[in-house]
Amino acid sequence: MRKNREFIEGAFYHVTSRTNDKIRVFENNLGRKIMLITLQDAKDKYRFRLANFCVMPTHIHLLIQPCEGVSLNKIMQWIKTRSARRWNLVHGSIDHLWGERYFARAVKDVHEFDFIMHYIDQNPVTAGLALNPEEWKASGAYCKVQNITGLIDIDPFDSRCQIQLLPLIPFTVSRLIPPAQLERLVKYFGAYADAVYRLNALVPTIPRLGETAGMQKPPASLHYTIGTADYFIYEYDDNDTMYGKVRSSVYPAETVHQQFSLSSLKNNPYLQLDLGWTAGK
Repeated sequence: MRKNREFIEGAFYHVTSRTNDKIRVFENNLGRKIMLITLQDAKDKYRFRLANFCVMPTHIHLLIQPCEGVSLNKIMQWIKTRSARRWNLVHGSIDHLWGERYFARAVKDVHEFDFIMHYIDQNPVTAGLALNPEEWKASGAYCKVQNITGLIDIDPFDSRCQIQLLPLIPFTVSRLIPPAQLERLVKYFGAYADAVYRLNALVPTIPRLGETAGMQKPPASLHYTIGTADYFIYEYDDNDTMYGKVRSSVYPAETVHQQFSLSSLKNNPYLQLDLGWTAGK
């Protein structure tokens, strides 16, 4: 006999459900569209919050929080039944669309929540279906970047969320990130959260202006790029003035140390801060 599931009131769940015999039911746009419509209808019928989702060719991922008094079993049974009926109606078949049971695991804490958000986002990339998570249209990552409302109703700065997520990006960190990159960062949560924290920890270790004279090697620095040039910032005054070197691919032999204006750098639409860059380079 199968063991009955135990559910925790108010918890988020990572839910996975596979198609029957792992048939690639959602391989094409029509199949994924059927699933997206079904998810939207489920939200209209049942009270639950959807933090993230991804429709893959052979399975779906949901990060879901049923509201008080709402059964996750009923939600999932309805989603699987309704999507199967729609699929069979469109294709004139009577096939079994889904495997027997779905997998559900309660999210224990914020770290696990963060990990699952990122894991779901990365599914299409890992499977080779997209270069970036937000390019996969049947996903929460796409909805967040495109500001599509209705399915995803939680974001990393939602103060109503029962799980404590990321705080607002620290002011100093937000000033260092170019506007377009910062906008994308706020919209697309999963891929950059850890990098923001690393950057927040890195900034205080960057020497203040004038402190590197006599240092053999600065303890930390920032790396900006515009595609044809790299900026290595060794000193920063916490305001607008920076000092470091610029290395240009156009003139690779010339590496010039100079002073930079942060606001002037950020005016370049191609400027990007390498959030994965670490101290000691």
